[in-house]
Amino acid sequence: MVNTTSDRGGPAMLLRDIALPMALYYVLRSFEVDALWALLVSAVPPVLRTGYVLARHRRLDPVSAFVLAVLLVNGAVAVFSGDARLLLVRSAWITLPLGVVLLASLVAGRRPLLFRAVCALQPARAEHLEGLWGLSRSFRARWRSATLWWGAGCLLLGCAVVVLAFTLPVDVVPVLDTALTAGSVLLGVKLTRRRLGVQRTADA
Repeated sequence: MVNTTSDRGGPAMLLRDIALPMALYYVLRSFEVDALWALLVSAVPPVLRTGYVLARHRRLDPVSAFVLAVLLVNGAVAVFSGDARLLLVRSAWITLPLGVVLLASLVAGRRPLLFRAVCALQPARAEHLEGLWGLSRSFRARWRSATLWWGAGCLLLGCAVVVLAFTLPVDVVPVLDTALTAGSVLLGVKLTRRRLGVQRTADA
């Protein structure tokens, strides 16, 4: 069974990494801070969190390193160009490559990326999951289909964010991006749990 701690982590992550930056952006805009600088400042909390993890654990996992690199490069490009819309697509720079890697893992890897991620995040269950992977064809098929959904969903989400960023008023995009991202993640988690038979109960 999945530990309830991980269940609470999902909503907490959405609030911390998605809702907080959006709220900070609109607070700054209410004080008439320029949209470009409001977007830059709203990206500070995720950067600080990554720095905290690095300082506490003395290591930076590949996903956090990639997200940090995207934020820094995207911010630098936006500052030099002076175009706030380039900052509005920063989430797409994460979801689009992630979608490609998820789909590629279905054909190029021994295990789908989603399966390997769960094993890494829940090491106490990794041996049990690996055993089921080797024994059950239906188990493997469910994980592959879930990885396919997440890969396709990440690509669609990234494309939607790009369209929103370059077609709508700048101040409208952050709230729509946040709602779309949070809704997509929560729906994806719910469908994945149902498909894989994961229950929200504590370990015995």
